[in-house]
Amino acid sequence: MKNKTLNSNNLRLPKRIFFLSLIVLMSMIACEDFVDIEPPTNQLTGQLVFEDPATVDAAFAHIYGQLRDQAFTTGSISGISYLMAHYADELELFSNDLPSVQGFTNSRIPASDSSVALLWNTAFELIYATNSILEGVEKSNALSDQDKDRFLGEAYFLRAYIHFNLTNLFGNIPYIVTTDYKINSETTRLENSMVFPLIESDLLQAKALLSNSEGIIGSYRPNHSVNNAFLARVYVYQEQWSKAISEASEVLDGGPYSLTDDLDIVFKKNSPETLWQLDSGIPGNNTEEASTFVFTSGPPPNSTLSTQLSNGFEAGDARFMAWVGTVSDGDNTWYFPNKYQLNTPTADTEEYSILIRLPELYLIAAEAHAHLGNIEMSLDYINAIRNRAALPSISTSDPNDLLEAILQERKAEFFTEQGHRFFDLKRTGRATPILSPIKPDWKSSSLVLPIPQSELLLNPNLGPQNEGY
Repeated sequence: MKNKTLNSNNLRLPKRIFFLSLIVLMSMIACEDFVDIEPPTNQLTGQLVFEDPATVDAAFAHIYGQLRDQAFTTGSISGISYLMAHYADELELFSNDLPSVQGFTNSRIPASDSSVALLWNTAFELIYATNSILEGVEKSNALSDQDKDRFLGEAYFLRAYIHFNLTNLFGNIPYIVTTDYKINSETTRLENSMVFPLIESDLLQAKALLSNSEGIIGSYRPNHSVNNAFLARVYVYQEQWSKAISEASEVLDGGPYSLTDDLDIVFKKNSPETLWQLDSGIPGNNTEEASTFVFTSGPPPNSTLSTQLSNGFEAGDARFMAWVGTVSDGDNTWYFPNKYQLNTPTADTEEYSILIRLPELYLIAAEAHAHLGNIEMSLDYINAIRNRAALPSISTSDPNDLLEAILQERKAEFFTEQGHRFFDLKRTGRATPILSPIKPDWKSSSLVLPIPQSELLLNPNLGPQNEGY
């Protein structure tokens, strides 16, 4: 019997069994179905993995490696930084050899699309891995209470983080909280109104468990501040403005992070603005983002910044100078995302892929205060971001004008980062008015991606297919 919920084509949702190397502690995910009878004798059972903090850390290391290299957060062309930038209005495709990306560009994505299947499949694989950690740590009698709290908090955060991105991509999704294959193989999708409270619940549990994690876990592992920052994002998406302010303020008022006027170091590994980034895996390696976005001669090999984006920066915006690269052949000029600049190895790693940055908290606070009518406080937060970009402060008493200015700041600040632009357009109701004039096949149903057809065939309970596919 195959698992019907999480399999996709040849990418089978595995039964997690962690390996112990004779030389170093690592974790891997075996490509087996949920219902294997017995693990091979050279593999550790899950229970033994959770006898030692080092093996649990290795299990987490595997998850972060997958987030960096294969899952939706990867900086490669299969991640949402690239795909959803095409789906929105940030990137223009030049290559004729990327038919799946062409589908994202034109909003013409079939349910059989391999990129969609990969987004879905890898995300649910990692959710299974986090649930394995949650179950194993809970049952462990060998781990200290401090280690258990740290591991559980981290796993609850990751489960919420992955589900959050899945529901923003696909709409209604299953919320997987167990490794029980019988339950998972027959799971159904939940409405957004049911998914978000589950995300919030996981983050609130993580908040309590990670309350003493500051200083214990560095920027490569989610800590209390990272959880607060992401919880603030979740509250913004639910329009719970007061709660968003409360969570953002915990980081802005008490965290060890600070804005920098030197925009050239924002995406470097020691940036004071970075809350959470992904380790490079190999010393000297830099980011997939740089390999994906940076090019040195024209015409562009794959993609370039769209005219809408490159012409949309305010005059004098220092972010354009610092984060946008230029290539010209004498007749044509092309622009590309140059936030991550090092697309070859260096003696020491200099750039890591960043998932959460401090400026988001400023703009969350600005947006939430604007919705609550606290105009002056909102202006303080947005102007801190504008002044950092060498732009003059703005002044308005109109909350609608202020909210438009905040959305523009988010566009200039987070372009080609983790789908922020599309998600912002979607949650603010601007996606269809802005994208339908420039997307040949845009429909109101394009607000979500199709559920992979292979999943619907394996588990009819995931149906019906999203409208329009």
